[in-house]
Amino acid sequence: MSVKLHARHLARLVTLHEEGRIIGHSDRTEEIMRALLGVLRESEELPEEAAMWPLAMLPHDIGKLAVPSEVLRKPGRLGEYERGLIVLHAVEGREQLSWLADQAAFLGDQGAARFWRLAATIAGGHHERTDGQGYPLGLSGGALPFVVRAARVADVYEALTARRSYREGLSHDDAIRVMRFEEGGFDEKLLLALDEAMGRQRVPAD
Repeated sequence: MSVKLHARHLARLVTLHEEGRIIGHSDRTEEIMRALLGVLRESEELPEEAAMWPLAMLPHDIGKLAVPSEVLRKPGRLGEYERGLIVLHAVEGREQLSWLADQAAFLGDQGAARFWRLAATIAGGHHERTDGQGYPLGLSGGALPFVVRAARVADVYEALTARRSYREGLSHDDAIRVMRFEEGGFDEKLLLALDEAMGRQRVPAD
């Protein structure tokens, strides 16, 4: 199975585990990352692996398979134990994708190994914040790889703008405003690039 098909399959498994509560999230974060890269390439010197960033976004929530679906679908406030389970999904995702990287390397497929290591980095870090208030490690600033900071921007923007069964999505302008002034913990350079990218190419929400 190609890494592209495998990554899409893993994203599909997460949707099934959440019993359709959130549909299309991973696909849209891939599209948002692709649009973001289009702007970043105009002013930033990005590593060669940046071409893989959009596809590597697809399995970023695979660790949710380790979280009971009733916790993921709970409408109200989560208890302390339940919040701990949510934090676990970043750790579990990194471990699952790192295992795929190790297996690919063992089989001699170094290209696939590089892809899964990148995906593992994104899965493990997409809830970290530049102010150090994220999870699971509470990393901040320069300790966060650029791809992780970009992944968080794409992930949160999608979550804010997508329409869900239980709420309407925010407009582009409102989402950017929330991310800049309310959510906190984002890379300002990436927020500016996201604002420009999505102004050019609005990703439709289901």
